[in-house]
Amino acid sequence: MMDFSQSSYSPQLRMRTDVVQKQGQVQSQKLSQNQIMSLNLLSLGSLDLRDAIYEAVEKNPALVISQDNFESGVTYAKSRKINDNIKYGNPSKSGENASDNFLSALESSVDNRKSLRSHLEHQFLSMKHSPSEESLGLKLINNLDKRGFHILSPSSLLDKNDLNHTEELLDKCLNQIQNLDPIGTCCKDSEESLLIQAKSHESVPKAVLFFLEGHLEFLYPPQVLKIKKKVDSYFSEQNELAFSKKMNSFSAEEIEEALNFIKKLDPFPARNFDVSECHFISPDVYVEKDSSLNKFNIRLSRELIPQLSISEKFEEEAKNRIRITKSTEKSEKLRSEHKFVMDSVRSAEAFIDCVQFREKTILKATKEIVRCQIEFFKKGPRYLVPLRQKDIAKKIGVHETTISRMANEKYLQCQWGLFDMGYFFTNAVGSDNNKKTDDTNSLRSKESIKYEIKQILSEHIDDNKPLSDQKIADILLSKGIKIARRTVAKYRSELNIDSSYVR
Repeated sequence: MMDFSQSSYSPQLRMRTDVVQKQGQVQSQKLSQNQIMSLNLLSLGSLDLRDAIYEAVEKNPALVISQDNFESGVTYAKSRKINDNIKYGNPSKSGENASDNFLSALESSVDNRKSLRSHLEHQFLSMKHSPSEESLGLKLINNLDKRGFHILSPSSLLDKNDLNHTEELLDKCLNQIQNLDPIGTCCKDSEESLLIQAKSHESVPKAVLFFLEGHLEFLYPPQVLKIKKKVDSYFSEQNELAFSKKMNSFSAEEIEEALNFIKKLDPFPARNFDVSECHFISPDVYVEKDSSLNKFNIRLSRELIPQLSISEKFEEEAKNRIRITKSTEKSEKLRSEHKFVMDSVRSAEAFIDCVQFREKTILKATKEIVRCQIEFFKKGPRYLVPLRQKDIAKKIGVHETTISRMANEKYLQCQWGLFDMGYFFTNAVGSDNNKKTDDTNSLRSKESIKYEIKQILSEHIDDNKPLSDQKIADILLSKGIKIARRTVAKYRSELNIDSSYVR
């Protein structure tokens, strides 16, 4: 018999007998790339989605824009910068403190910059113009974003009712504004701005105009020898064309001179002006009342969203089956090309599906919002009821975060105005059930109570003594709405209404 006394029981044996084997099973779910893309597109507003679509079309040759109702009205050119070789390193502690102090000084200083719009308008209006020319010029100036580039296509600003609004007048106004201070605003992108700035110089090298007239990509990276190699290759290809005029390439000295010249230009000439700008909001959904049928029609706004399709050429190539019996250099090239076509078509189809998922989700969620907030759409903001994103998610069978993404940067247009989608999701506030009024037998939404506060203050605006927050709370209680004085103060502040002391 074995002796397990303290003297004979070794620590190693004790350690081995104490080992406990555990086995568990964990189930996890990972989102696919298409699901991630669908959710990302769902969270985008109309303008950001338009950007994403044009970016996807640029990357994928199988994805094409079949129709754009906005007629390419918004220019979404990528801003390209010319950078020197910049070295980055870790700053010292003293350097960080100096940087923080400098930023603090900048943030605490008064911003005396003039807005770009007012600066250009002052110069433009000081010149003599016809009424048609002046109206078109002001439209162009007010159509600039914070970088000084077009928001809408300039041709879309022409007034069809004004016979003087011609393409010639448009070109004249564009040329005038582009050459105002700062030179190079009122352009479609940085490349056009750099070209305008270059042409304003009396003696601009020919190489500069060559690079800025559609060959700016040759300057990346900004190294003379690499640039010259690209330029020589380009001119060699052009000279091989029988119908083209023979052209000479540029020397390394000419390229270096052009590079230094372009580096002195500013790709963003409006950067030194006040960045404040107007933000134009476009509805994503329209909710329209059909009086004849006593119901509401819901439709998506597609004015800003281009229609997508698969390239016919890529579709045909994808259908062709390649049979390769012998592996050669040519056959491997064909195999590689066919794989590229198939991958491009699959990627394009997936992107179109994601855009359609976004539209379907917004439409389904809006229908449920209208159904839950039907009294609001019939009678106005006073009748907005409490509603959670969780409730809508459950009704349409999606996760709550999907509804959160759906409501992000989306706007709904109805007879009562333009509303952020998040406006319809509001917390419940208690009401006094002892009061037997028409609309106090249920909980009230925060927005409806804010509306009541606004109405009460407007009704008592001529009182000799302004209503205090406590008095407002008392009036609300008489209407069956029971909230604390501090809650009244909070809602009043959110309405940008001063306290009774200031009023």
